[in-house]
Amino acid sequence: MTMEFSIGQHNAHYEGVYSAQERDWRRVCAVDKADHIAGLLGASAAGVGNVLEVGCGTGAVLARLSAIGIGRDFTGIDVIDPATNLETDGAASAPFRWSSYDGATIPFADGSFDLVYASHVLEHVPEPRAFLHELARVARNFIYLEVPCELHARTNRRALQSTLDIGHINFYTPDTFRLVLETAGLDVVGFGTYDHSLPVHAFHSSRVKGLAKSLVRKSLLSVSPELATRLATYHCGALCRRAEAAPPPRDR
Repeated sequence: MTMEFSIGQHNAHYEGVYSAQERDWRRVCAVDKADHIAGLLGASAAGVGNVLEVGCGTGAVLARLSAIGIGRDFTGIDVIDPATNLETDGAASAPFRWSSYDGATIPFADGSFDLVYASHVLEHVPEPRAFLHELARVARNFIYLEVPCELHARTNRRALQSTLDIGHINFYTPDTFRLVLETAGLDVVGFGTYDHSLPVHAFHSSRVKGLAKSLVRKSLLSVSPELATRLATYHCGALCRRAEAAPPPRDR
């Protein structure tokens, strides 16, 4: 029987030294990712001291969080040694620390960090709930997750193969994303649906094309987030706490 998908080495796309363009892309995307975290934290951001990013890549998101004043001490870990592609403009010295890990057990004690996050990582991991349990274990307060919601009316086999080629093996809608979080013992205290910023839309095309695409997508999202996520890939972010450590239930 012929396989429907071409399955290569998982996450091979991220091995080796990144090109200058890839590094620039990650730096541009880091602005969006950090801003989403800041938006959901709101006034709680002032209480964040130490921060852990799991799947830190180049370290660009941690560097951006530092630049906008969220956190004072930063640790980044990844299954690929971060030193391979680490950003050097301010993120290579204290209060930043970097290390590789085995992808299964986060090498820190329970409750070590005020904020633990993994942005655009959950779609890559073979055991999502085990991964989420580890994030929650080392979190003292907040856990943040963000994923692309790639399952919608326009998703086809070709689109799935394309995203599989860059390591995505889990595919989400806003509802299934939230379901995974809640069935992993997390209490969702903030949830957002996002489009890319204009610089991200324009990165691989032109500013004019990026602006046109951005206007259409943001207009649709503002009119109806539910409809928007049924027609195209947007991004969902969730600020969570361990269910047993969460505040009393509230109306939603």
